[in-house]
Amino acid sequence: MANMGIMVYDGTFIQTAWLLLKDAGVDLRRVEQKNVGWRVVTEPGIGLRKLPWYRGYGGKGSIAKLWSIPAVTLIVALSIILLLRPAQPGQSNPIAPDFRLPAASGAHGLLSLRSLRGHPVLINFFNTQCPPCIAEMPVLRQTARQYQQDGAIVLGVATGGDTMSSARQFARAQRLTYPVVVDTQQDVAWQYTIVGWPTSVFLDRAGRVRARYVGPLDAGTVRDGFAQAGAITCATCQPLSNPELVDSALGSDAMYPSAHAAPSFALRDQTGAVVSPRTLRGKVVLLTFVSAVCIDQCAMVGKTLGQVRRQLGSDAAHLAIVAISVEPEQDTPEATAHYAATSGWRGTDWHYLTAPRAVLTGVWSAYGVYVGPAPRPGQDPAHTAGLYFIDPKGRLRAYDDAPFLAPRVIKTVRALLPAS
Repeated sequence: MANMGIMVYDGTFIQTAWLLLKDAGVDLRRVEQKNVGWRVVTEPGIGLRKLPWYRGYGGKGSIAKLWSIPAVTLIVALSIILLLRPAQPGQSNPIAPDFRLPAASGAHGLLSLRSLRGHPVLINFFNTQCPPCIAEMPVLRQTARQYQQDGAIVLGVATGGDTMSSARQFARAQRLTYPVVVDTQQDVAWQYTIVGWPTSVFLDRAGRVRARYVGPLDAGTVRDGFAQAGAITCATCQPLSNPELVDSALGSDAMYPSAHAAPSFALRDQTGAVVSPRTLRGKVVLLTFVSAVCIDQCAMVGKTLGQVRRQLGSDAAHLAIVAISVEPEQDTPEATAHYAATSGWRGTDWHYLTAPRAVLTGVWSAYGVYVGPAPRPGQDPAHTAGLYFIDPKGRLRAYDDAPFLAPRVIKTVRALLPAS
């Protein structure tokens, strides 16, 4: 039987797609990177471990066993239809949350969104290390010039671990003429429920959210968004999705209501100490699977976890960050030390665990993590990225897809902290 391929944009939702396909009884063979996307290549096989409860990016629902590939295809198709359908005439358009952020380029001091009222605005949430974000920059440069005569403004928001320095260097390298502000604490991305980069939000002159688009922009999508925001008149334009802003009290992506013990492992960390879920009892554990030499998702994951630790303040004493290698051949002590330092991991309550690939394969499988064959030097390893939450009793409680926002992670961590 021929392989079946399902495209997942930039790996952002690849873990969710992976778990859904596993529930469907599909033997997952490999993941291939295709330009700015990932292609999950599958063949019929034996169903694997079930995810008991899935909470998506705007609602929640129980997933029973999915019996066939057509069922998965139908769900994906319906999701796309719901995402792309035009807004109903009676649907409300909320006022975009106001914010004041420091400008890295194109403006000076603090820039307030409210100060842009009277102009249609394209807010582009991006990360300087995100390949699709980089790929769309020529479109945004052209957009800022082309729609200036219509009074429209492009506003870049660097987030997901970006700093003033990284945003400023990026804006200079990309020759950006429009204003770019820095969401260092990721609070604004949290307000706008950004779950992946790039994400663009179109506002009308009154500051109301008129359209939202996830993924790299092209000229046609920009035109459609500005038409929906009232910046231009366009009889042939297609409406983009027009969701209401979701309450920022979102929890994690996957919740485990019947808490059970986290799959066991016993691996050595950077100090040579043996670490297992049992040795970490009494702490909230943030467990992720990364590579120290990966320059895309892994770098963002590390920096976000470092930010979580800093923002937790005194509660960080009850937190342990645990990273398990997906590239043991290249995750040398020097590489892992550099990764931890650039991620801002300090103190002793972080552990980078590694072992021979044959040993790690069982751990990856236990947590449903896909890891591809060992890559050639200079290539990023193909793997699923996410964050597992383990409570102080050693029970697996929640899961977040990567990329994830620090405020969202902090909310879950505080909910799991032991009562004082």
